[in-house]
Amino acid sequence: QAFMVLCDWLLILSHQDSNNNEEAVRLLDYLPSTSLQEKLLLFIQEYVFKEEEEENKEEEERRDESCKLDDLHKKRSLLAAYCKLIVYNVVEMTAAAEIYKHYVKTYNDFGDIIKETLSRTRHNNKIQSAKTLILCLQQLFQAHAESQDSSSGVDFSSASFTNMKELARRFSLTFGWDQVKSRESIAMIHKEGIEFAFQGATGIDGKCLPPNLSFLLIISEFSNKLLKPDKR
Repeated sequence: QAFMVLCDWLLILSHQDSNNNEEAVRLLDYLPSTSLQEKLLLFIQEYVFKEEEEENKEEEERRDESCKLDDLHKKRSLLAAYCKLIVYNVVEMTAAAEIYKHYVKTYNDFGDIIKETLSRTRHNNKIQSAKTLILCLQQLFQAHAESQDSSSGVDFSSASFTNMKELARRFSLTFGWDQVKSRESIAMIHKEGIEFAFQGATGIDGKCLPPNLSFLLIISEFSNKLLKPDKR
């Protein structure tokens, strides 16, 4: 309840007209600091997306359906309140990257809220929104790479890599079929993705492969949206 009140309060403060209102100017000092933004996100990760512990699963199965629906409704309300803060620029748009990571896995429960957040942030700033998508995929790729045995290279058949490709495919679908409308965003995703893929390239005469090279497989999910002049 405190989280919901805080989100509503921050949303109200962000809509204050500070031009002719000294009180509103003072209130704007209460817009969330970096520290508070981090705490808001941690709360969502803890209470909305955190999976139940194994020992609680049996108890969860015994609970009746109405309790489960009530819990889901509460979680949806929490997530929607937080996503509003992203949409209205109360918190940094990059925070959405942490939300988007759960898009595929929690699609049945929260897919509509996440998709609406993506749509509205794109309407607000299509380039920044696209950068948030690529940031999400980069963070997932780095987490995947860190979990792999460095000597055996990237495991393309692993669940985490397959999930990344599926998430990139879902992101690509949100751009629709109007390639002209999404041209800047798609081109920027490829440029950022290619730069990331070739980060850390070392070795004599390029004999040592860049560690992030397989990220190109993730970016290729967007390539059917590229216009011919941009492919070159």
